[in-house]
Amino acid sequence: MKLMSTNPPASILIAEDNEVSRNMMSGILRAQDYEVHGAIDGESAIRVIKSTHIDLALVDINMAPKGGFEFVRYLVAEGRKLPVIIITGDDSTDMLMEATALGVQRVLQKPVTPERLLESVNRILKRQGQNAPSIAVESHETSFTPAQLMEKVLDLAAENVRTKKGGPYGALVADAQGQIVALGAGGKSGRVDPAAHAEIAAICKAAEKLGTADLSGYILYSSSQPTKVGQAVIASVGITKVFYGLSHEDIGALQEIRKSAEPVYEQIEQKQALAMFLAARTPD
Repeated sequence: MKLMSTNPPASILIAEDNEVSRNMMSGILRAQDYEVHGAIDGESAIRVIKSTHIDLALVDINMAPKGGFEFVRYLVAEGRKLPVIIITGDDSTDMLMEATALGVQRVLQKPVTPERLLESVNRILKRQGQNAPSIAVESHETSFTPAQLMEKVLDLAAENVRTKKGGPYGALVADAQGQIVALGAGGKSGRVDPAAHAEIAAICKAAEKLGTADLSGYILYSSSQPTKVGQAVIASVGITKVFYGLSHEDIGALQEIRKSAEPVYEQIEQKQALAMFLAARTPD
């Protein structure tokens, strides 16, 4: 649902190399009478702003050959005051710090709902003194079948490899109705993190978004069978249904996997540890 505006439409650039995501955002914005221009990477985005008046740019970070930050650096070097919204699946501290340093107006985490997209666009345009239509959006979420959700996970895994963020590992958490709660990909952290598995990243994002560590009733989709660490996290948050693409055996057959010795577990100092736990449970 939309409310028509008599104001000239604002002109918005969407720089996103994923055609599905780009078309989805374009459709949402055009439905509200915005004028939308598309680009598939930072280089083509620069060509658009050289030839067309743009009021606001929505830019993905991970595009080739030039990504979103290269586009924003061009704006800074040229002294252009074009407001930018970064749209990304990366929530690392390094990314947020760089976005802040470059003067990015806002960072939206994927998947972006129509409500969040329109609220952000409208707010920034009004702040810039641009004409933004009065927007009323029907509250809805898109539901997907298990097969469609697995396709999204595999696309995420392939994107993770293409952008050199990590291996072919992706995951997402969805509710029982097939609505996506959070996405995660392996090795996305800018820091060395042995627990940066796709399924763990998706679960952590879902818990943060929902405000609870109890994810019972939610479903995990993963490009490959969860690791032992991932399985422990899955059990701890109460997820009881997991769909995955490749098993550990499948992956082992496809590539040479480093063999490591099994760890040796040995219990020591049991009495002292028991005394510590009992003391901690005893009220003062």
